[in-house]
Amino acid sequence: MFTVVWTPDALDDLATAWMSAEPDVRRQTSAAMTLLERHLRANGDRLGESRQDENSRVLIVEPLGVEFTVSVPDRMVTVFHAWRVPPR
Repeated sequence: MFTVVWTPDALDDLATAWMSAEPDVRRQTSAAMTLLERHLRANGDRLGESRQDENSRVLIVEPLGVEFTVSVPDRMVTVFHAWRVPPR
């Protein structure tokens, strides 16, 4: 199990995505955040796609995307950026 921490910037990103969304997208966003938290807590070290910075990973659960880092020794996932994924 990992502890998931959202930075203030990531929470601001999430609030912006929430406020600009229609009610149905808000519901989807809430469900996605719950799912993201659950997955990151359980398997944070095995999820997402790596980025140029070796420590940074991206995970998308529509309609949300998050960028995060993982510290395996500390069992901590830090989400530092979040955004709304445009519908396909």
